[in-house]
Amino acid sequence: MSTSDKPICVIGASGFVGSHVAAELLSRGLSVHGTLRDAGGPNKDWLNTMAAQVATDGADLTLHSASAFDKDSLAAAMDGCVGVIMCAGSAKIEPDTMPLMEALAENVSDAAIELAIDRAVFTSSTGSTNPPEGEPELKREMDHWSDPDVQLAAKKFAAVGKTRLDQTVLGKLASSGGAFRAVTINPSLIAGPCYQPEPVTSLRMFAAILNGERLTDSVPNGSMSMIDVRDLAKLHVAALDNPSASGRYFGVKKSWHWREILMALENAVPGYKMPAVDPNETPVRATQFDLSRQATLGIEIRDIDEILEGVVTELTRREMI
Repeated sequence: MSTSDKPICVIGASGFVGSHVAAELLSRGLSVHGTLRDAGGPNKDWLNTMAAQVATDGADLTLHSASAFDKDSLAAAMDGCVGVIMCAGSAKIEPDTMPLMEALAENVSDAAIELAIDRAVFTSSTGSTNPPEGEPELKREMDHWSDPDVQLAAKKFAAVGKTRLDQTVLGKLASSGGAFRAVTINPSLIAGPCYQPEPVTSLRMFAAILNGERLTDSVPNGSMSMIDVRDLAKLHVAALDNPSASGRYFGVKKSWHWREILMALENAVPGYKMPAVDPNETPVRATQFDLSRQATLGIEIRDIDEILEGVVTELTRREMI
């Protein structure tokens, strides 16, 4: 990264994505201002341990308490930084997710602009790229938008929050007159190793499948797009560093039918046997993404076998399977 003399602020450094973004920056010798709800709470211990393991060239991690709804607390953490990567959010699908994501988009953007920080990257979701008229033949992140009113009626609260986040962030980009370069990275299922003491949602899901507690009788006739969390972190950092990057970028490798996912799990874990596939069923077409914008960020993304290898390694380490 070209600006290695100044720190990067990572909003939500104790989250799944945020902790990996912080680790990626620290491993490159870049100091990090990390925010979390309570910088004096228990999360500080594993975050500081992580920093000690991966930091190079004297990079350090300083932790700051901040609230999504308090712009001044965010600005205090961002002060002195050359860029911001916003990874905070909520794993819960509940109405409170909507004002949380809107506040993060608004307050992080405004604080950055007021501090003359000219670039910021935000973790969003492919949930903001689902047009209400149905899935397109080829999904393009700059063309396809979800309708938050339709999402709200379906009680897809997290998707509403991410759609409004994208709208707000790109609105700030458009109105800044070139003074603020903003990017959203839009992933679906995020998998792989995690630093947190408690396993994240994707790890629990795969553990339930492998332990015979989920998807035991049949294979869903649907698809799922995924990315390894380490590659997602690299995409965030690349987008921050690339002066030409702005707007939305998919954060996925591709979408796989559940048949492919479970077959890959079967190959990765001796003893696991996927359910029988209905021979008369016609598999649905997996979502197709135009990844040409993502390719400009120059990050090589792990394929399904490597993604699941990381998952299985982490589950084994945690004795969850």
